[in-house]
Amino acid sequence: MPQPEEYHRFAATATVFGVPHFADVISNLPFLLVGIAGLAWTWRQRGQSSGPFIRASERWPYIVLFGAIALVGIGSAYYHWAPTNERLFWDRLPMSIAFMAIFAAILSERIEYRLGLAALPGLVLAGVAATTYWLFSERAGAGDLRLYLLVQAVPIVIGPLLILLYGSRYDRGRDFVIAAGWYLLALLAESLDHTLHALTEGWLSGHTLKHLLAAVAVYWLLRMLRLRRTLDRPQRP
Repeated sequence: MPQPEEYHRFAATATVFGVPHFADVISNLPFLLVGIAGLAWTWRQRGQSSGPFIRASERWPYIVLFGAIALVGIGSAYYHWAPTNERLFWDRLPMSIAFMAIFAAILSERIEYRLGLAALPGLVLAGVAATTYWLFSERAGAGDLRLYLLVQAVPIVIGPLLILLYGSRYDRGRDFVIAAGWYLLALLAESLDHTLHALTEGWLSGHTLKHLLAAVAVYWLLRMLRLRRTLDRPQRP
Protein backbone atom coordinates (compact mmCIF):
# COMPACT_ATOMS: atom_id res chain seq x y z
CA MET A 1 0.00 0.00 0.00
CA PRO A 2 2.31 2.79 -1.24
CA GLN A 3 1.87 6.52 -0.71
CA PRO A 4 0.08 7.82 -3.84
CA GLU A 5 2.15 10.46 -5.64
CA GLU A 6 -0.93 12.63 -6.09
CA TYR A 7 -1.11 12.99 -2.29
CA HIS A 8 1.54 15.71 -2.55
CA ARG A 9 -0.48 17.72 -5.09
CA PHE A 10 -2.37 20.03 -2.76
CA ALA A 11 -4.85 22.63 -3.90
CA ALA A 12 -3.32 25.58 -2.02
CA THR A 13 -0.22 26.30 -4.11
CA ALA A 14 -0.07 30.10 -3.91
CA THR A 15 3.19 31.70 -2.79
CA VAL A 16 2.72 34.59 -0.34
CA PHE A 17 5.55 36.66 1.18
CA GLY A 18 7.97 34.26 -0.47
CA VAL A 19 6.44 31.23 1.27
CA PRO A 20 5.35 28.50 -1.16
CA HIS A 21 2.06 26.74 -0.40
CA PHE A 22 1.51 29.57 2.07
CA ALA A 23 -1.92 28.53 3.40
CA ASP A 24 -0.88 24.94 4.12
CA VAL A 25 2.36 26.12 5.74
CA ILE A 26 0.96 28.91 7.92
CA SER A 27 -2.08 26.87 9.02
CA ASN A 28 0.31 24.74 11.08
CA LEU A 29 0.83 27.62 13.49
CA PRO A 30 -2.17 26.58 15.66
CA PHE A 31 -0.50 23.19 16.24
CA LEU A 32 2.63 24.91 17.51
CA LEU A 33 0.68 27.29 19.74
CA VAL A 34 -1.69 24.75 21.30
CA GLY A 35 1.17 22.28 21.69
CA ILE A 36 3.34 24.78 23.58
CA ALA A 37 0.38 25.99 25.65
CA GLY A 38 -0.62 22.43 26.54
CA LEU A 39 2.94 21.41 27.33
CA ALA A 40 3.50 24.42 29.60
CA TRP A 41 0.18 24.00 31.42
CA THR A 42 0.48 20.24 31.89
CA TRP A 43 4.07 20.49 33.11
CA ARG A 44 2.99 22.83 35.91
CA GLN A 45 0.30 20.49 37.24
CA ARG A 46 0.79 18.29 40.28
CA GLY A 47 -1.24 15.40 41.60
CA GLN A 48 -4.19 16.53 43.73
CA SER A 49 -7.44 14.94 44.78
CA SER A 50 -9.63 17.63 43.21
CA GLY A 51 -7.57 18.62 40.18
CA PRO A 52 -7.03 17.35 36.62
CA PHE A 53 -4.59 14.65 37.75
CA ILE A 54 -4.89 12.49 40.85
CA ARG A 55 -1.22 11.55 40.55
CA ALA A 56 1.48 13.74 39.06
CA SER A 57 2.73 10.79 37.00
CA GLU A 58 -0.57 10.75 35.08
CA ARG A 59 0.58 13.91 33.30
CA TRP A 60 3.15 12.07 31.22
CA PRO A 61 0.95 10.88 28.33
CA TYR A 62 -0.28 14.45 27.95
CA ILE A 63 3.21 15.93 28.21
CA VAL A 64 4.26 13.62 25.37
CA LEU A 65 1.07 14.46 23.45
CA PHE A 66 1.45 18.24 23.58
CA GLY A 67 5.19 18.08 22.95
CA ALA A 68 4.51 15.97 19.86
CA ILE A 69 1.79 18.35 18.67
CA ALA A 70 4.20 21.29 18.88
CA LEU A 71 6.60 19.28 16.72
CA VAL A 72 3.76 18.53 14.29
CA GLY A 73 3.47 22.28 13.76
CA ILE A 74 7.13 22.43 12.78
CA GLY A 75 7.31 19.16 10.85
CA SER A 76 4.13 19.76 8.87
CA ALA A 77 5.19 23.29 7.91
CA TYR A 78 8.54 21.89 6.76
CA TYR A 79 6.76 19.27 4.67
CA HIS A 80 4.27 21.62 3.04
CA TRP A 81 7.02 24.06 2.07
CA ALA A 82 8.20 21.50 -0.51
CA PRO A 83 6.07 18.31 -0.33
CA THR A 84 7.95 15.02 -0.77
CA ASN A 85 7.85 11.64 0.97
CA GLU A 86 11.14 12.41 2.72
CA ARG A 87 9.72 15.60 4.20
CA LEU A 88 6.37 13.96 4.93
CA PHE A 89 8.18 11.66 7.35
CA TRP A 90 8.87 14.65 9.64
CA ASP A 91 5.18 15.50 9.60
CA ARG A 92 4.01 11.97 10.32
CA LEU A 93 6.60 11.05 12.95
CA PRO A 94 5.32 13.44 15.66
CA MET A 95 1.74 12.67 14.59
CA SER A 96 2.32 8.98 15.31
CA ILE A 97 3.77 9.81 18.71
CA ALA A 98 0.76 12.02 19.49
CA PHE A 99 -1.72 9.28 18.58
CA MET A 100 0.07 6.76 20.78
CA ALA A 101 0.23 9.23 23.68
CA ILE A 102 -3.54 9.75 23.47
CA PHE A 103 -4.09 5.99 23.59
CA ALA A 104 -1.79 5.69 26.62
CA ALA A 105 -3.80 8.43 28.36
CA ILE A 106 -7.05 6.56 27.70
CA LEU A 107 -5.56 3.31 29.03
CA SER A 108 -4.35 5.13 32.12
CA GLU A 109 -7.68 6.80 32.87
CA ARG A 110 -10.07 4.04 31.79
CA ILE A 111 -8.31 0.77 32.60
CA GLU A 112 -5.47 1.26 35.09
CA TYR A 113 -3.13 4.22 35.46
CA ARG A 114 -0.08 1.97 35.83
CA LEU A 115 -0.97 0.20 32.58
CA GLY A 116 -1.12 3.45 30.62
CA LEU A 117 2.17 4.73 32.03
CA ALA A 118 3.92 1.40 31.49
CA ALA A 119 2.59 1.18 27.93
CA LEU A 120 3.55 4.76 26.99
CA PRO A 121 7.20 4.11 26.00
CA GLY A 122 6.28 1.00 24.02
CA LEU A 123 3.41 2.75 22.26
CA VAL A 124 5.62 5.70 21.33
CA LEU A 125 8.26 3.30 20.04
CA ALA A 126 5.59 1.50 18.00
CA GLY A 127 4.52 4.80 16.46
CA VAL A 128 8.10 5.71 15.59
CA ALA A 129 8.73 2.23 14.16
CA ALA A 130 5.56 2.28 12.03
CA THR A 131 6.41 5.66 10.53
CA THR A 132 10.06 4.74 9.95
CA TYR A 133 9.00 1.47 8.33
CA TRP A 134 6.76 3.39 5.95
CA LEU A 135 9.61 5.72 4.89
CA PHE A 136 12.08 2.89 4.32
CA SER A 137 9.47 0.90 2.41
CA GLU A 138 8.99 3.90 0.10
CA ARG A 139 12.74 4.19 -0.38
CA ALA A 140 12.85 0.50 -1.30
CA GLY A 141 10.16 1.03 -3.93
CA ALA A 142 7.55 -1.01 -2.07
CA GLY A 143 5.73 1.60 -0.02
CA ASP A 144 3.57 0.21 2.77
CA LEU A 145 1.28 2.54 4.71
CA ARG A 146 -0.57 -0.14 6.66
CA LEU A 147 1.32 0.10 9.95
CA TYR A 148 1.14 3.89 9.94
CA LEU A 149 -2.62 3.79 9.31
CA LEU A 150 -2.98 1.26 12.13
CA VAL A 151 -1.24 3.68 14.49
CA GLN A 152 -3.95 6.24 13.69
CA ALA A 153 -6.81 3.74 13.81
CA VAL A 154 -6.04 2.42 17.30
CA PRO A 155 -6.84 5.60 19.27
CA ILE A 156 -9.57 6.75 16.86
CA VAL A 157 -11.48 3.43 16.87
CA ILE A 158 -10.52 1.60 20.07
CA GLY A 159 -10.14 4.72 22.20
CA PRO A 160 -13.82 5.80 22.03
CA LEU A 161 -14.90 2.19 22.67
CA LEU A 162 -12.85 2.08 25.88
CA ILE A 163 -14.31 5.43 26.88
CA LEU A 164 -17.86 4.17 26.37
CA LEU A 165 -17.30 0.80 28.06
CA TYR A 166 -15.18 1.78 31.06
CA GLY A 167 -15.72 4.42 33.70
CA SER A 168 -13.26 7.18 34.50
CA ARG A 169 -12.14 8.76 37.75
CA TYR A 170 -12.55 12.13 36.04
CA ASP A 171 -15.54 14.01 34.67
CA ARG A 172 -15.79 15.44 31.13
CA GLY A 173 -15.25 12.02 29.55
CA ARG A 174 -17.32 13.06 26.53
CA ASP A 175 -14.62 15.52 25.55
CA PHE A 176 -12.45 12.66 24.29
CA VAL A 177 -15.25 11.64 21.93
CA ILE A 178 -15.84 15.25 20.86
CA ALA A 179 -12.13 15.65 20.10
CA ALA A 180 -12.26 12.48 17.99
CA GLY A 181 -15.23 13.99 16.15
CA TRP A 182 -13.25 17.14 15.37
CA TYR A 183 -10.45 14.99 13.97
CA LEU A 184 -12.85 12.99 11.80
CA LEU A 185 -14.14 16.29 10.41
CA ALA A 186 -10.52 17.20 9.70
CA LEU A 187 -10.07 13.97 7.73
CA LEU A 188 -13.26 14.72 5.80
CA ALA A 189 -11.97 18.19 4.94
CA GLU A 190 -8.69 16.66 3.78
CA SER A 191 -10.57 14.40 1.36
CA LEU A 192 -12.27 17.50 -0.11
CA ASP A 193 -9.07 19.50 -0.58
CA HIS A 194 -9.54 20.55 -4.20
CA THR A 195 -13.35 20.64 -3.96
CA LEU A 196 -13.37 23.20 -1.13
CA HIS A 197 -10.62 25.18 -2.84
CA ALA A 198 -12.80 25.45 -5.95
CA LEU A 199 -16.00 26.22 -4.01
CA THR A 200 -14.31 29.06 -2.10
CA GLU A 201 -12.59 30.34 -5.25
CA GLY A 202 -9.18 29.70 -3.74
CA TRP A 203 -9.79 31.26 -0.33
CA LEU A 204 -9.74 27.98 1.61
CA SER A 205 -8.62 24.48 0.68
CA GLY A 206 -9.67 21.26 2.35
CA HIS A 207 -6.15 20.52 3.56
CA THR A 208 -5.75 23.95 5.12
CA LEU A 209 -9.09 23.42 6.87
CA LYS A 210 -7.89 20.00 7.99
CA HIS A 211 -5.01 21.62 9.87
CA LEU A 212 -7.35 24.05 11.61
CA LEU A 213 -9.91 21.40 12.59
CA ALA A 214 -7.23 19.01 13.84
CA ALA A 215 -5.79 21.82 15.97
CA VAL A 216 -9.27 22.35 17.44
CA ALA A 217 -9.33 18.65 18.34
CA VAL A 218 -6.09 19.03 20.31
CA TYR A 219 -7.31 22.24 21.91
CA TRP A 220 -10.44 20.37 23.00
CA LEU A 221 -8.27 17.91 24.92
CA LEU A 222 -6.42 20.78 26.61
CA ARG A 223 -9.77 22.37 27.45
CA MET A 224 -10.92 19.05 28.92
CA LEU A 225 -7.89 18.88 31.18
CA ARG A 226 -8.27 22.46 32.37
CA LEU A 227 -11.96 21.99 33.25
CA ARG A 228 -12.16 18.44 34.54
CA ARG A 229 -12.27 17.31 38.16
CA THR A 230 -11.96 13.98 39.92
CA LEU A 231 -15.01 11.89 40.77
CA ASP A 232 -15.83 9.95 43.91
CA ARG A 233 -16.29 6.82 41.81
CA PRO A 234 -15.64 5.89 38.15
CA GLN A 235 -18.27 7.19 35.75
CA ARG A 236 -19.02 6.56 32.08
CA PRO A 237 -19.61 9.50 29.73
